[in-house]
Amino acid sequence: MAAQSSQSPPEAVFKHCHDGIWYPSVVLKSSIEGLRSFEVRPDDVWVITFPKSGTHWIIEIVALILNEGYPEKVDRTLLSSAAEMINMEQKFPTKKEDLANLDMSPFLDVIDKALSPRVILTHIRLNRMPRDMLKKAKAIYCVRNPKDITTSWFNFYSVSKIVGLKWEDNFEQFLQGKMYWGSWPAHVKEALDSRGEKNLLIVQYEELLRDPMTGVRKIAEHIGRPLSDEVLERVVMNSSLSEMKETYHKLVESGRENLTRGPGLNSFLNKGKIGQWKTRFTVAQNEIFDEWYQKEMAGTNFSISFE
Repeated sequence: MAAQSSQSPPEAVFKHCHDGIWYPSVVLKSSIEGLRSFEVRPDDVWVITFPKSGTHWIIEIVALILNEGYPEKVDRTLLSSAAEMINMEQKFPTKKEDLANLDMSPFLDVIDKALSPRVILTHIRLNRMPRDMLKKAKAIYCVRNPKDITTSWFNFYSVSKIVGLKWEDNFEQFLQGKMYWGSWPAHVKEALDSRGEKNLLIVQYEELLRDPMTGVRKIAEHIGRPLSDEVLERVVMNSSLSEMKETYHKLVESGRENLTRGPGLNSFLNKGKIGQWKTRFTVAQNEIFDEWYQKEMAGTNFSISFE
């Protein structure tokens, strides 16, 4: 595994380093620590991902399953940010200097008071989750091929006025585990180590993209909400990229832009295609990445599609 570095990348603004992992300023150390003792409900659905792994796609699918496939019926209160972040319904700072002095309410408080069933998003690694989460509630972990993750990450952050990023630095930071939320291999392997837990469903982004009908049906059955063929088709249609963009457009028009993009950043939705890494990787970088991947994921007995 690539060594976890506590040195912060110079292009980004961070608030803190916790357990050797760097987090952006919108992540609260108190919420990371509070997750371990957070009270889980039996009808919770926890969506756990490394960033840029189809996160908002999965939570949209789950929300649609719980609402008969109708996006207008979805209560988006819990879909606005990750559990460890500040409440994204608030107004974000727009200057780097303001990020160092955030005094905003934790989103974990919003989740704690929310009505059931709760759809809870987090990028925190599985071993930091509530101790009884996999015993009491349902969890979905989505894995995406890391070449597309690092490409999507760069596309997301390189347009930010708050966080500057160059592609070469982005590439190196990913391999060295200097990304926000830490090392991708460590994050994924913790989930793979829990494959025997009946309340954990591991979803592969690429498989879901190629066969959404099968994938959505599997997710619905996992959370105890099996769908009729009619509702299944509606969920698949309204969770497609084109329909999600339309949903997000309506949110922006209604003044809820914070639900569709990060602070000063690009939209949470990108192209969502497999193989976008080919637009960024050089031949040499691809060879370096392949060697790194084979070393880091050796022995996991888990295959990922890169194109």
